Amino acid sequence: MANIRLVAGNWYRFKEQDGTEHIGQYYGREEGWECCVCGKGHNAYAFNIWYDKNGGYETWGYGREHLPTILEKIGEMDDIILDN
Repeated sequence: MANIRLVAGNWYRFKEQDGTEHIGQYYGREEGWECCVCGKGHNAYAFNIWYDKNGGYETWGYGREHLPTILEKIGEMDDIILDN
């Protein structure tokens, strides 16, 4: 992870280990959530990935070992940013 501190409610552009880039809103650490990559752990870093401005999103949790590389902090936004 780059030297960008994750702040709940802020939007970030990030790259997963397979090279796929996404934009998501960091939700925070979620107790009881496993890593979406390996299925292990119980306190994942959670990102809301929006695909529909009408409320359609998925929450992806990442364990420390699979945390994506944060490429850019977009900041706190009132509007939804879709992950295209």
